[in-house]
Amino acid sequence: MIQAMSQPTGTSFTSADPDFREDPHPTYDRIRSAADLSIIHDYDCRFVTQHDAVRQGLKHKSFSVDARLASPASYMRRIAGTGVKESIGDTAYEPPLVLLDDPAHRDIRTLVSKAFNPQTIEHMRPRVAQITTDLLEAMEGQERIDFIADFAGPLPTRVILEMMGLPADLYPECKQWSEEILWGYDPERGLDRQRRLRAAYLGMSEVFRSALAQRQQTPGNDLISDLAQAQAADNGLTELQIISLCTQLMVAGNVTTTDLIGNGVYHLATHRDQLSWLKQNLECIDGAVEEMLRYDCPITETARIAKEPDEFAGCPVQAGDTLTLSLSAANHDPAVFERPHEFNLQRAPLNHLGFGSGIHVCLGAPLARMESQIGIAQFVQRHPHFRLVHDQPPKRRALPFFRGFETLPLQLQ
Repeated sequence: MIQAMSQPTGTSFTSADPDFREDPHPTYDRIRSAADLSIIHDYDCRFVTQHDAVRQGLKHKSFSVDARLASPASYMRRIAGTGVKESIGDTAYEPPLVLLDDPAHRDIRTLVSKAFNPQTIEHMRPRVAQITTDLLEAMEGQERIDFIADFAGPLPTRVILEMMGLPADLYPECKQWSEEILWGYDPERGLDRQRRLRAAYLGMSEVFRSALAQRQQTPGNDLISDLAQAQAADNGLTELQIISLCTQLMVAGNVTTTDLIGNGVYHLATHRDQLSWLKQNLECIDGAVEEMLRYDCPITETARIAKEPDEFAGCPVQAGDTLTLSLSAANHDPAVFERPHEFNLQRAPLNHLGFGSGIHVCLGAPLARMESQIGIAQFVQRHPHFRLVHDQPPKRRALPFFRGFETLPLQLQ
């Protein structure tokens, strides 16, 4: 069944709307119960909420992730099909890994997959634990913190900087640039936001261009050195492709993990029974993080574009149609999860889609899991009585596709 949505539409169907931003699930539930696909006319997309259909869409071999194939009026074409341009001038555009189809996707992903496989990531555990300890010790004695600025933001950013062989003192710039670049997903962004977005791309690109030139002369034991050596081996990688890949790894390697850790700790603060259970069962942190991913996943939707006329979930789709696959809605589908809107750290092994599925499953999932497990466990152990600050409410980011906090004030004592 297919249904044209009358309300909500446009930005009211995204985190730009305060009610939707605070809790999108009443809207998701209404769509799921009414239709297999719901057409959101303002953004020319087919919105999918059922768990099985979302998983099928993620793995569908005839669907594309290349936004340039989407219809001209679509959300995906507007945010990601032409690069950073408009009235302030063009910048060179190379589609990021998440918007590449095979074989280009497979070839580039293969170059970096070793750095992110579970075995390699496990060797990083002591170093991630030490960075976590350093951040917690820097907060020692403070009564109040902004959990995002003081902990959830620096942790994954410092880790990805280290993986790339970049100095830790680049953290403030890289974190700020990452946040600005993320706003490329806002189809309603104005000229000021566009200028900041472009400046962030250029600033981060210059860091990677300089690092790449240095590694070409003096390779090290880091990810940028590996890419420099791959380029030297004449495998067809261009400088622009390497810079684009490094930019994506930097942004995805810190922002979404920051959001996962921040969302998880927020829900511990607002579900005191679950916090009490976790404090007594920290050996169960792995499963707890999986429930945090299911309950409030950092990336709420992803998109696929039909390359030819087809049928999906029993509904016809045409070439250029965008299917917006809601990971967040799928993770609350009552057909798969009992009492889906209940935050329960003791759930049985989960079948959530927080990291996607198929060939585009999140490359950094093993790293994000480890950082979240170590970070949240150490924080809860060090500050077992943390709570929200009632006179300073947290602030969520008002951005489509992503769900996380800009600020999360916490009382530690």
